[in-house]
Amino acid sequence: MKNYYKKSIAIIAGLLCSLTSFSQDFTEGVFVLNEGLFGTDTASVSHFNESNVLENDIYATQNAGLDLGNTGQGMGFTEDFTYVVLNGTNAVKVIDRASFELVTTITDQMVNPRNIAIYEGKGYVTNWGDGGVADDDYVAVIDLATNTVIETISVVEGPEEIVQKGGKLFVAHQGGFNFGNTVSVIDTSTNAVEVISVGDVPSALRIDENFLFVLCSGKPNYADVETTGALVKIDLSSFDNIDTFTFPDIVHPQFLGLDDTDVFYMVDSNVYKMDISATTLPTSPFIDTASENIMVPYGFNKIDDKLYIGDAVDFVSEGKVFLYEEDGTFVSESIVGPLPNGFYKYEVEELGVQDISTSIITLYPNPTSGSFSLTTTEKVNVTLYTITGQKVKEVAYTNQAISIAGLRAGIYVVQLEQNGAVSTQKLIIK
Repeated sequence: MKNYYKKSIAIIAGLLCSLTSFSQDFTEGVFVLNEGLFGTDTASVSHFNESNVLENDIYATQNAGLDLGNTGQGMGFTEDFTYVVLNGTNAVKVIDRASFELVTTITDQMVNPRNIAIYEGKGYVTNWGDGGVADDDYVAVIDLATNTVIETISVVEGPEEIVQKGGKLFVAHQGGFNFGNTVSVIDTSTNAVEVISVGDVPSALRIDENFLFVLCSGKPNYADVETTGALVKIDLSSFDNIDTFTFPDIVHPQFLGLDDTDVFYMVDSNVYKMDISATTLPTSPFIDTASENIMVPYGFNKIDDKLYIGDAVDFVSEGKVFLYEEDGTFVSESIVGPLPNGFYKYEVEELGVQDISTSIITLYPNPTSGSFSLTTTEKVNVTLYTITGQKVKEVAYTNQAISIAGLRAGIYVVQLEQNGAVSTQKLIIK
């Protein structure tokens, strides 16, 4: 009960914008996921605030020194929670987005999990399954209201990055311990899967309103036949409209960044910039990083007006992050945890068609101590869950206050279902 009370106070303070100097708020800024050394619980998260001030190992700081886990692989966000995918731990950590305190850990049906995408109250996690088995790969579907896996979707070998747009999931099949050359398209309304052929080893995805960009790194020199990389641009209005930009000779590009006008990628330690409407690949780097002496590029992204490069250094030591302005000007070099492999920022989740009717319904009073109501006069099916996913109350709202008698103080997830549309909100009981 004391822990619930502490979390309630933190949430209330955040909502009122009155955090004291002793509190931490991680709702804004850029997160660095540090993979850590494989086989050890050395994964960590670093955080750049809005002034680009860096704080390392925020999970341990906010959770009394607890380890995050083994091999951090991906991150995702909702309005209230941060999700960290831990490949070696076979788990997804659910973390309060404001305080970065642990809420719960999802381990059910997580076998070599890789990355996560979020859409309409569900999390979609790519899983390799047994790395030595070619036909057991899948996407696990998590109900984010209960933090439970409700189903799995079988896909071909080596699902890696996953993004979504308008109810479609796009999964890059890098190939696991083999070499893939496809992107799966999953319809979230039916779980139907179709496959698009791309170049060898699709290693990165970025998506905007009109196009899906797929960076294919090509087969490496230790493969049966080494192949060059390609940048593939897929029209979202028709998956048959595909532009493929093949790199000359044998080149192995990696990583992707995207903004409104340009796509960014790396070759060796240099950054290249290509106009979204361009018909040819650039021939010279946008940023030559030789003066920064980046040793092993390990992560990259374009977020707002900054470019972030992660350096694995020697794969054992603490990693580095190199920050650049969007015009290519070098800003800073920072020390982070081992193997910084990804850069993330919370973006407001795209609403699906079914979310619209329930998105304007709110709970009041919130916090509450006796009952709560909804800002609608229509019937709504209401289900309350504890923050760890236990169902504690189910009732049909008919414009009468809902009693919370018998429920302990704490934070609850309230699921609202109206005419087939489902949304979730957070309720604080004092």
